[in-house]
Amino acid sequence: MNTSPLSIGGDMLYWVIYDISDNNMRNKVASKCKDHGFRRVQKSSFLGNTTRNKIEMLALEVKEILSQNENKDCVFVFPSCKSCFSEKIIEGSLDEEGVRKKDYVFISD
Repeated sequence: MNTSPLSIGGDMLYWVIYDISDNNMRNKVASKCKDHGFRRVQKSSFLGNTTRNKIEMLALEVKEILSQNENKDCVFVFPSCKSCFSEKIIEGSLDEEGVRKKDYVFISD
């Protein structure tokens, strides 16, 4: 049985990566990501498995948060298919065992 979250009901893996200078706004965006089931990968990046409709809802919520600030902060939302994710390159130190315990790492051939 394939339990990969990437294969369930049309869901896809998405990255949310941001550069937000204001602490309050950054915390709001992080909270929205968590509310939508995303997991923090690094300080300013989240990874989650969701549908296109749900990621668009998250993007609208983030846009609303960013509109409250005159500073031009930036949030990127990238889809990542199973094939693309399997081609990832990681440089530096990573607790791969810890990462494997998270839902979004059940990716195998």
